[in-house]
Amino acid sequence: MRMRKGQTAMEYLMTYGWAILIIMVVLAVLFYLGVLNPSGLTPNQCTFPAGVTCVTYKLEAITGKLNLDIGQGTGKTIRVDGVFCTSNSTSNFTPSALGKTIAYSPLANVTITSGSHAYVGKTGLAGGLGNVTCTNTEGAALTTDQTAMGTQYIGRVYINYTEVDTGLTRIAVGTLTTKFEA
Repeated sequence: MRMRKGQTAMEYLMTYGWAILIIMVVLAVLFYLGVLNPSGLTPNQCTFPAGVTCVTYKLEAITGKLNLDIGQGTGKTIRVDGVFCTSNSTSNFTPSALGKTIAYSPLANVTITSGSHAYVGKTGLAGGLGNVTCTNTEGAALTTDQTAMGTQYIGRVYINYTEVDTGLTRIAVGTLTTKFEA
């Protein structure tokens, strides 16, 4: 009788042991294939405070240039005077801390009426739109390994704009999480 209880207990433990082993093998395979890779689960997003929205955006591989179409609903016509993109996301960071200005290269302005949208950074597009090149935390150009296709970029976008009717200058700071694309 004692032998029977011992055998039952051993079969019980073996059954659960095999089940746990199979689950561990399946999880290991999923991690190996990248299915359970947390960095791959981070969604692409571009967010700004109320009044400014990302309509569409793309970060170009190798060059690090940002194509950005923003919409605005501030209730006023605005003139975008400059855009700056950096991976420095510390709370007290400003582009001027790096000696950088929030300006186009070449200098140009884009006027956007309330309720509409326009490109404020677009490579290869005429009409005064400047090239916005994202930088690393020190404000330097990104290296080619940092801008490789599919590499994730997390940073901030600073948009310097002026309300046309009041002349007030403001800076909208947004967050950008995306992958470099062709």
